[in-house]
Amino acid sequence: MISRHWFCVLAILLAAAPIHAQGVKLVEAPLAQACVRIELSMELAGKITVKQDDKENSFPHKAEAKHVFLERILDTIGNVGAKSARHYLTADSTITFNNNEASKRSLRDERRFLVAQRVKDQVVTFSPQGPMTRSEMELTEHFDTMAVAGLLPGKNVEVGKTWMIPNAVVAALCEFDGLTENQLEGKIEKVMDNIAHLSIAGKAQGINVGAQVGMLVNARCEFDIKEGRIVFLEWKETIERQQGPVSPALSADVTITLKRTPIEEPEQLNKFALVPVPKAETPPVALTNLRFQDVKKRFELSHARNWHAVSPDDNPQLVMRLVERGEFIAQATITPWKKIDPKNAMNLTDFAELVAKTPGWALDKETERKTLDQLPKGHHTVHRVIASGELEGVRTVQYFYLVVGTSGEQLIATFSVVPQLATRLGSADLEMVREIVFPE
Repeated sequence: MISRHWFCVLAILLAAAPIHAQGVKLVEAPLAQACVRIELSMELAGKITVKQDDKENSFPHKAEAKHVFLERILDTIGNVGAKSARHYLTADSTITFNNNEASKRSLRDERRFLVAQRVKDQVVTFSPQGPMTRSEMELTEHFDTMAVAGLLPGKNVEVGKTWMIPNAVVAALCEFDGLTENQLEGKIEKVMDNIAHLSIAGKAQGINVGAQVGMLVNARCEFDIKEGRIVFLEWKETIERQQGPVSPALSADVTITLKRTPIEEPEQLNKFALVPVPKAETPPVALTNLRFQDVKKRFELSHARNWHAVSPDDNPQLVMRLVERGEFIAQATITPWKKIDPKNAMNLTDFAELVAKTPGWALDKETERKTLDQLPKGHHTVHRVIASGELEGVRTVQYFYLVVGTSGEQLIATFSVVPQLATRLGSADLEMVREIVFPE
């Protein structure tokens, strides 16, 4: 009896040994056409630091956001989603700066059906129904749920073992335009009740909209072995962002919580709902451009997403900066002007003389003076003057536009760029001017 007992124990141990050596299969089930329900929340607490006149002033800053949406993965790149359709049930955020009254954002009902598409390693969220506002874009270009599957190593891993998180996944989840350092490491901590408990920790550095960002990450997630899905993720990060061309310095602690539940195909994302989704590898510019409306409703325009507004809403001028792949290229200033009878619009010569007297501008050479033809609907006259010189002591090329509407509305648009980046600006100035619309 004794020898039989020990033989049974030995048989059990031998049978268990290969399983332990084999570990847990940390591989997501196929993503293509998979549907999940996402519950996403974010809490941020920190301070914003602004440098003015060689002095630094810090202000408390808080933000909260909650999103609930259904997501269907339409395309993949490796083990991460490349394109998805989403139907938002909830999308709200609250931002409190310097303990002032909170600013709230939400989605319009006609923008609840969206597409998220990875374009040149960046996720672009857009609506097939028409352009979004910047606040709607910022509200929905949140934590990259399509990249979450990339946290898994895609192979069998024993409990206690670690693996490195791929650069592309780190850049996506940390919202970096460019990654400069990646030390994020995953580890399988334990397995209980068919759930593998994982940890993700380490530091990363990169560039976000032209600003250098350092990030310390401490996260945990739960992988449902039976479903083959990450079903829960708590992502904590400590951020140190330096001041950039379109954003102030920020020090903050952020907690992001994600619940990811596999579901059957929902009606909101069935084949009929997907009909308006563009098939192109790059979404149409008409859908990805953002819509800006002046708070006093004097004008509105559609512009590319790499133009970022840096002026407050109540500012008499709209100031925007063009940032491409983290590099500050040019600045645009749009100033509404007095309304006139369009028959009395300023002539080209007088406009050239006017802009030559711009405060802080020392004109050196005028390279173009032209009245544009083939004007968009609603434009009566558009003059353009291009000149080089010094702006506040800095060598600069400036593109001046006078835009007169058919009802006499006027505005002056000025685009400023250093000479070595003038070719990078390309035709972006003219494209924006042609998108200016005056109220009927």
